[in-house]
Amino acid sequence: MASLTNNSDSQYYVRVENLVTRFFTARGIVKALDGVSLSINKGEIFGLVGESGCGKSVTANSIMDLIPDPPGRIVSGNIYIDGFNIISDLEKMSTINVKSETNVKLKRRKRYIKRHNYILSRIRGKKIAMIFQEPFLALNPVITVGDQIMESIMLHDRIGITNSIIRRETIKPADIDAFVDDIMAMKSTEADARKKLINRWTRQFGLAEIELSLTDLFENEKERDRIRSEVMRLAASEQTGIKTKRLFRAREYYKMQEDLFELNLKQLEIENELERDVRQLSSRLTEARTSLAAARAEKNEEDIGRLNAEVAALKTSIKDANSKIDRTEAVRLRKQIRQLKTEIVRKHFAYVLFLKLLRKRAEKPFKVEARKRALELLQLVNIAEPTRVIDSYPHELSGGMQQRVMIAMALSSNPKLLIADEPTTALDVTTQAQILDLIKDLRNVTESSVLFITHDLAVIAEMCDRVGVMYAGNLVEEASSEDIFFDAKHPYTQGLLKSIPKVPDNGVGFQKLSSIPGGVPNLITPPTGCRFHPRCPFKMDICEKEKPLLVGVGKNHKVACWLYPDQGKVN
Repeated sequence: MASLTNNSDSQYYVRVENLVTRFFTARGIVKALDGVSLSINKGEIFGLVGESGCGKSVTANSIMDLIPDPPGRIVSGNIYIDGFNIISDLEKMSTINVKSETNVKLKRRKRYIKRHNYILSRIRGKKIAMIFQEPFLALNPVITVGDQIMESIMLHDRIGITNSIIRRETIKPADIDAFVDDIMAMKSTEADARKKLINRWTRQFGLAEIELSLTDLFENEKERDRIRSEVMRLAASEQTGIKTKRLFRAREYYKMQEDLFELNLKQLEIENELERDVRQLSSRLTEARTSLAAARAEKNEEDIGRLNAEVAALKTSIKDANSKIDRTEAVRLRKQIRQLKTEIVRKHFAYVLFLKLLRKRAEKPFKVEARKRALELLQLVNIAEPTRVIDSYPHELSGGMQQRVMIAMALSSNPKLLIADEPTTALDVTTQAQILDLIKDLRNVTESSVLFITHDLAVIAEMCDRVGVMYAGNLVEEASSEDIFFDAKHPYTQGLLKSIPKVPDNGVGFQKLSSIPGGVPNLITPPTGCRFHPRCPFKMDICEKEKPLLVGVGKNHKVACWLYPDQGKVN
């Protein structure tokens, strides 16, 4: 898939701004996330820690746009993945009318929802992937783990698979000569570089099964002609004699589908640029309606009159702003999309018909290639006997093996962001250590970013470069791992650290554990101001009235607390 953005030089791969997620239930509106903002650098492991129910998993599901709707809904905010805002069309997809806590009307627009789901289906799994908390529940019990991994590969990398098959079936002596010369030119001390080059070449030509043979060949043989003839023999043994004419047609079809996706992305970006002012007004309108619902619940007549006037004024402003937008470019792109859809049907009608009538036959070469890649992934995550496991069902595997399968599935399309939602839950200590080492190694190999969610502060200290601490739907502190453990600022973070069992300095006796008084608040009726103030030992009057902002208190260290009163300098 082409890049989602032109801002490739940005240090952030993920940026979340003022994310608000709500769950509209019969008991009231659950304020699950209340203006969460965070960023994850390229190649960084960012940890998210907090008590159960603080919003960690909701944050992860919001970034993946997997909030179940109904009852959940991302109400406002921005989520930038590689510079592209995946929820920029939030206001277009639906309109929320909050009349009271238990009376919420939602009007959906199917056309925009269909386009949004189409775009997200190409981004989710390709750009961002997730390791879910319970692998046994996440895996389909009636499909083999190999087929589940292959499904992801075939969904996101059809063009890459087709190119690999075509290159393998049409490999030329000149290609082998260039490869052998490149390997022979390397010094004997460059073993790692040689392995990387062999791996890249075998993947490029769809010859992954001879990678180990090639590695042994170049280690044990020094004569160029013998090496060349052996490489040619191994490459010829992998050729299947498949007719490439149909593959060329398939590749052209999937390339046109990719072009269609790019046009939809471009259309969405242009619409967002045109309607930026409208979105800002719509965000203010949503806030005003929420405040109006709260005023009606409290029967505050003065606020109700003022907010009704504000809502009416904002509606008029939105109507005026919409009338001034020049939609010429957006209309042109919409026409271009329709034309491309028509051309795909006209030009590839025979192939589409072949897919519908003889799907198994059409997809056989793709499945063979995807199976090879699935075996590679199972070997990469250190699963014993991958040739047996690939044909096994989830219930035939242990918890640790299921988690490794989930990691292999997440890595199947080389995502740049991996979200690990408590990946070591319910695993024994030895397996936990293996899974954590595996995630760190994969980060180093693939250079991907990782959002790591856990309750375990010891795991955070071992795994993460930066840490965010969440409480009741808010990010209350963000800093490097070292600063969190040795210079924690927020009272909640300090309370978490004090609850860790410690061995006394002299190694004798025991130390009484500290605990944070009270419990996690009910997010249907959360505390006013700072949500931690009912449990905070440093509570002040302002804590009950106003919500503190996340401000900088040092180099790359932010905290949301009124103990640090410089609330004007917002980071």
